[in-house]
Amino acid sequence: MRHSASLTVLLALLGTSPAALAGAPAATPGPLKKISVVESTNLKLDDRYRTLKLPESLDTPELQQLREYVLKQVDLSRGSDPEIILAALEWVSIQWDHDGMNEPPEGTSSYQILQNVKQGQRYRCVEYGTVVSDLLLSLGYPSRPLGIKTADAAYGGFGQGHVVSEVWSNTQDKWIFIDPQFSVYATHQGRYLNFYEMYQLKREGRFGEIRFVPSARYLERHKKGPKDLAELDKQYRGFISRYFGYMNIPYVRDGKKATLTLPLEGKGQFATFQGFHNDDLLFTDDPRDFYFPLNHTQVLFAYKDARQPIELIKEHGITTEEEFLRKRPLFAARPDYTLTLQHGMPWFDHYELRVDGKEWKRLPGDTVSVKLHDGLNTLEARAVSQAGVAGPINRMKIRYAADP
Repeated sequence: MRHSASLTVLLALLGTSPAALAGAPAATPGPLKKISVVESTNLKLDDRYRTLKLPESLDTPELQQLREYVLKQVDLSRGSDPEIILAALEWVSIQWDHDGMNEPPEGTSSYQILQNVKQGQRYRCVEYGTVVSDLLLSLGYPSRPLGIKTADAAYGGFGQGHVVSEVWSNTQDKWIFIDPQFSVYATHQGRYLNFYEMYQLKREGRFGEIRFVPSARYLERHKKGPKDLAELDKQYRGFISRYFGYMNIPYVRDGKKATLTLPLEGKGQFATFQGFHNDDLLFTDDPRDFYFPLNHTQVLFAYKDARQPIELIKEHGITTEEEFLRKRPLFAARPDYTLTLQHGMPWFDHYELRVDGKEWKRLPGDTVSVKLHDGLNTLEARAVSQAGVAGPINRMKIRYAADP
């Protein structure tokens, strides 16, 4: 038969003949147990997170000073994300009233901005975005100021740009939009939105379906109650709808800093902003350069039995395709693994593994031995940062069983 001949040729090429296997011990095969991946989020890591402008450590003097100061003013230790993110948004938004013309000297830290506002200073949307992003960074949440601009950004008058923020939520497994000047976040059908998702809904004529949610303390500070919500929503919706021309974020590659810009309703690239110079602009037409996953974990599976197929063929005296199929249960792969974990997490500290929904176990390194049992196995892996913030769970369900 064709398959038998091909197996014979394989043995001959490897210097082994069917006759040489004649003395191999006989064995009685049982049922064939198969390893089947039932569900898996085990996907290749996206290394674009390395283009984020992030501090190398959460314990820089600036971040440490900011974190210690803020945590004396407000408790941001309770709950999980996104609750912590929204609490930070609310706290920053009520620290001062907006002044679109007051720009602090270059290099002023977020901590110093907060000290200045205690003395009566007021600042722009830029400073709201900077302070909330730095605060979230200090707590272990990758975040960034997000510049949004009108379609006439290049030579329009003042007011062609606004600064908001986006922060990576591990529980939502996505970037989410927050506007600290107005203490607002956005949802659609119960899902938190990022700015590009807001743009997509606007382009589809569904902008009215977005829910803009202001915080309670912000409303209290500005003496607004339930009867004012409809008018506030109308005002904010009208305001933010102007800024779907372009969006930009800080960007780093090979140590060089730039402003990465994505055209939305705007047409083509620009070289100035409101008629003024605009340095180090870099353009992309791919939203994935803005919206890549963070804090994920990928898992590599290595079988502990490293024998090659030809070794197993020799061991079991297989000379034909029929024998191969009949004896396969004797040498079929068994789920006895060494797992190697890799991460895409800034400020990584350690890995954790959970088997079949039991307790999370901290791993001492990046490898671990796992032997799956008969039936359905659930493996979950995640990375944990230096701030103790756990990343999204990589969940795999693997069945080891004979066909029913």
